[in-house]
Amino acid sequence: MNSKRIIFSSIITGIAGVILGIGVAEINHADQRPNAMSQYATIGGVMGLAVGAGQQALRELEQVSEES
Repeated sequence: MNSKRIIFSSIITGIAGVILGIGVAEINHADQRPNAMSQYATIGGVMGLAVGAGQQALRELEQVSEES
């Protein structure tokens, strides 16, 4: 498996998750907590990292199984 691809994919989807989390925090004006934006951004980033790494790992495993 190519660990560089997995790391790159997780970083890119993590950035997308941060952007999505900030967008959700901006839309959700009912939540009046002062640190809500950073919490949403952190949650989005962590979820993006996990999803990106998992997705790329599955792609890499699929390539390995096709080569066998």
